[in-house]
Amino acid sequence: MVKFFRIRKGQVLPYRLLVYILICSSFFTIIGTSVQLYMEYRSDVGEIQKGMDQVEQSYLNTIAASLWDINIDHVKIQLEGAFKLPGMRYLEVVEMSFGSVDPVASIGTVPDGRNVIERTFPLIHVVDGKSVEVGQLRAIAGLDNVFKRLRLRVFVVLLTQGVKTFLVALFILIIIHYMVTRHLQAMAEYAQEMDINKLDRALVLNRRGGNRKPDEIDRVAQAFNEMRLNLIRDIAERKKAEEALKEANMIVEKSPVVLFKWRNEEGWPVELVSQNVSQLGFSADDFLSGRLKYIDVIHPDDIERASAEVAHYTTHGVDHFLQKYRIIDSTGKIYWIEDSTMIVRDADGQVSSYLGIAMDATERVMAENELARLRNLLKNTIDSMPTVLVGVDEQVRINQWNRSAEEETGKPFEEVRGKHLLDYFPQLESEMGLIMESVSQLEVKEKNKIPFNYDGEAQYKNIKIYPLLESEDGRGAVLLIDDVTMKSRLEEMMIQTEKMMSVGGLAAGMAHEINNPLGAVLSGVQGTERRLSPSLQKNIEVASELGLDLDKVHEYMERRGILGYLRGISDAGRRAARIVRNMLEFSRKSESSRAVVNVKGILEKALSLAENDYDLKKKYDFKTIEVRRDYEQGLPPISITETEIEQVFLNIFKNAAQAMADKEYVDDRPNLTLRTRKDGKYVMIEVEDNGPGMPEDVRKRVFEPFYTTKRVGLGTGLGLSVSYFIITRNHEGEFIVESEPGKGSKFIIRLPAVS
Repeated sequence: MVKFFRIRKGQVLPYRLLVYILICSSFFTIIGTSVQLYMEYRSDVGEIQKGMDQVEQSYLNTIAASLWDINIDHVKIQLEGAFKLPGMRYLEVVEMSFGSVDPVASIGTVPDGRNVIERTFPLIHVVDGKSVEVGQLRAIAGLDNVFKRLRLRVFVVLLTQGVKTFLVALFILIIIHYMVTRHLQAMAEYAQEMDINKLDRALVLNRRGGNRKPDEIDRVAQAFNEMRLNLIRDIAERKKAEEALKEANMIVEKSPVVLFKWRNEEGWPVELVSQNVSQLGFSADDFLSGRLKYIDVIHPDDIERASAEVAHYTTHGVDHFLQKYRIIDSTGKIYWIEDSTMIVRDADGQVSSYLGIAMDATERVMAENELARLRNLLKNTIDSMPTVLVGVDEQVRINQWNRSAEEETGKPFEEVRGKHLLDYFPQLESEMGLIMESVSQLEVKEKNKIPFNYDGEAQYKNIKIYPLLESEDGRGAVLLIDDVTMKSRLEEMMIQTEKMMSVGGLAAGMAHEINNPLGAVLSGVQGTERRLSPSLQKNIEVASELGLDLDKVHEYMERRGILGYLRGISDAGRRAARIVRNMLEFSRKSESSRAVVNVKGILEKALSLAENDYDLKKKYDFKTIEVRRDYEQGLPPISITETEIEQVFLNIFKNAAQAMADKEYVDDRPNLTLRTRKDGKYVMIEVEDNGPGMPEDVRKRVFEPFYTTKRVGLGTGLGLSVSYFIITRNHEGEFIVESEPGKGSKFIIRLPAVS
């Protein structure tokens, strides 16, 4: 058969086809036979079931009537008729009268085994309209004949189907060999004999019927011939490509770009590199010999970043990406490289290698870095300016915004970009003409002390406008806005200070001038009292010479109050001298040297100064305030600069007096309570008034410089801020305030005690 089919040694396909055809045919033969046998089995069983149904329908009533009449012969006749039904093997009638269950008639034998169908039918007889069960009919049918017939059927069917299957498979194999296999063999021989240098012979198959329609075999042969022609064409094109590649290599070698190909292995070993890698300080042999791997030339500080970028692009399916990193040549020279890399994957999609085009970008990167450094320096310089800097275009829309502007408005540059200037600085609406004039005339303009209002608080700004030369975006300007509020207040304070210094100098001069006549007055009063005193012998002698009774004169002056006047003049003069002395001491320049003093003495001295202070317009008088003293006994002394602490208490007393002057008292009068206590390592001094008190927002700001709630001209807002500085910085103490509206204010000072 092998020779008949011309099947050559080593051919596998014909045998496989024969085996597969036989297996498939046998499988479907078995399936078909099984279905056929099952259907015949179901048919035979159905015939037996029909016999059982016929017994139930045709014999039960007759047998029940015969059994009622005790006609056993007739019962047997009925059983013989039913026994002739298909498959029936045993019939039995059981009588159930009087509780008996004995069989009265039977036919056949009970078959052995489980292949039986058994049913029991009740025998019902109707007597006077009532149904009476007189017995039972037991019927047993056997399936042995059914299975014998099926076994014989299986043998016959399998034999005939097997022969048919073999013959069909044989003829199919012949047909496939004639139409397919022999031509595949011819194609295989043609492919084995094909030589890339000998492509002249075409593939021709030995097939009959030149006018027939081409089939798949013809198309395969045609594809072989087209492939042969394509190979001839591709070889010609490849030769041209090789020539073009040589020219391209020459171009690459003379270009500033270097070609690399490295494998996706540890260290990235290089398997291809252009010869012009020498411009980066290496030779191609260094890489191709394996002495250098690509990762060896990357700067150590850039290896981790470059590797992470390659891994990121590789895992995310990016096949082409750009990188910028540094490399180091053998001499230690550093180059900045721009690398355009393409990922090469194998047939399984795994990364096999990388193709890179590297170019020396050192000069450009250095220029970019320098430009970025200058840009950052300019930005940091602009942002570090305490002055608000705002850039605007011709439509006064914002295009520049420094950090001071962000802090001033609370808006970042990204939010204000392209918005109108007045959206964020509405106070400059009156200066829009000045801005437009500066832009149009290209002249620097400025305006000083422009009032700004923030939540009811007045501030002053200086604005300076620098026009920008025309560019692609048109003209524009840069606005510098300086907050001169503190400067203005300092100027006012300096003017006020000059006035106060003048007044202080005048007061000191007046005090010196007053001291002279005051001393004369006190000396005169004291001399008058001595010359009128009867206790001096000299006075008695002079009075006797004049004929006067000095005792009578003294009594007269006592009764007329002249001596009281003199004592009043003396007391007033001494009080005036004490006031002048306190004023002179307070007006002296504060010295940094400290002295150990008693707190009570400092408070009383400051009170003495405050009692002589009164408003020039008679709005308040400290003498009208009731002073309550609550001094703890045995307090330790404190080490202070006396004039500074006097200044602190005097500021507190004056502020309390001015505050209480603004309150109307009905059942009470202004009072000031001074309280001292020992508080651990500190001496605590409390100054409490019953004035109008302060709201919370005012209380929080009382120690801020230039913050004042007084009307213009009545205060500079520096008294308590200076006092806070003196206590906390100069004397390492604490200074706090407690106050509620309508309940007065309490200033608490803690100063370190001298142990």
